Amino acid sequence: MDFIDLTPITLQHTPLGTRSQWPKEHDRQLDWAKLSALIRDNQDVIAVVQAGLAEDWLNTHGTIWDDQRGYYRHPNDNRDFDDTVFWAASTWATPAILVTFHNELTQAFACDKKGNDPDFHYLG
Repeated sequence: MDFIDLTPITLQHTPLGTRSQWPKEHDRQLDWAKLSALIRDNQDVIAVVQAGLAEDWLNTHGTIWDDQRGYYRHPNDNRDFDDTVFWAASTWATPAILVTFHNELTQAFACDKKGNDPDFHYLG
């Protein structure tokens, strides 16, 4: 898996006063198999990977992998909060990743597949 296989995406923010139940447009979830392959094949150039929903990034993202710890093993766990709270599925937004490279450049990519599983599935 290489970055050329992913679609770049723009991250956005939904202001707190405007969030409500959005109409259902689709069922999309994070594509863990694609994400795992991307990290496995490119960890020599990746510093950090975050996941969340592209259309509401500031309220939904969290770190899932970095070059120091590897995979963060307890995401979305309020007993052991370590900046890994993130949304992995949505009926209206696009699950996405933000990759920070060793040269400190960042790039966001859509990384989703059909499905509605909001849980995490680390394959690393």
